[in-house]
Amino acid sequence: MKISESTEVKLDLKTIVSVIIITASFVGMYYTLQQDIEEAKKLPPAEIQRLEYDLKEEWNSEHITALEERVERLEQVEDVLFEEINILSTLIQEGTENDGKMYELNKRLEELQNKQPTIIVKEVEVNKKGRR
Repeated sequence: MKISESTEVKLDLKTIVSVIIITASFVGMYYTLQQDIEEAKKLPPAEIQRLEYDLKEEWNSEHITALEERVERLEQVEDVLFEEINILSTLIQEGTENDGKMYELNKRLEELQNKQPTIIVKEVEVNKKGRR
């Protein structure tokens, strides 16, 4: 295919109009964008105020401190529970009088596991209008 002076290009009217409309819309968008850029240059620069940064930093540090306190309390609870488990295990191994308490605790636990929920049904008289 050679392009020369005798090359013929055939375009229908719809294609030519589409190309013109697309070109016009791009030119319009370009000038609108240039106008927005010029307007933005005239506005004062958006600054992140020091107060905003300080407040955000304070909020973060407060939450970190609160989380550290919660973790510390959980570690203390873990230590107490670990000590209780050690004491109970030594009492069980030694066969002291607390064996009865362990038996009682196990029995109560089984009772709670086997306990069925209580359902209370109350009859209420309703007249023809649906009122009590």
